[in-house]
Amino acid sequence: MIVWLWDATEPGRCHGITDDEVRARAAAESCMRNGSASTARVEQAQLMIGGYWLTSHYERTGTGWSARQGSSGITWIPLAPAPNVLK
Repeated sequence: MIVWLWDATEPGRCHGITDDEVRARAAAESCMRNGSASTARVEQAQLMIGGYWLTSHYERTGTGWSARQGSSGITWIPLAPAPNVLK
C-alpha cells in the first residue's frame, strides 16, 4: 500500500497522511496559506507489514516534494530520490 505523508512547519506544525499526492500537497499548502507554516514536505511511503520485526510501519521512499512560501507564493521542488527507493 502506498500513501503520502505530509508535514508543514515553521512556526507551527501540521501533518497528516493521505492516499493521494495532490491531496497531500493541498493540505500542506492550506497550512502554509493560513500562516501556520512556511515550509512543507510531502513524501511517498510504502506500508511495510510486520514480519520478523513484529510491527507494521510506513517506510518513506524518498519520492516527493518540498515547499517554501515566499513573496511570490508557494514553490514546490522535487526531492532527490534516495538510493534505495522502493517501487
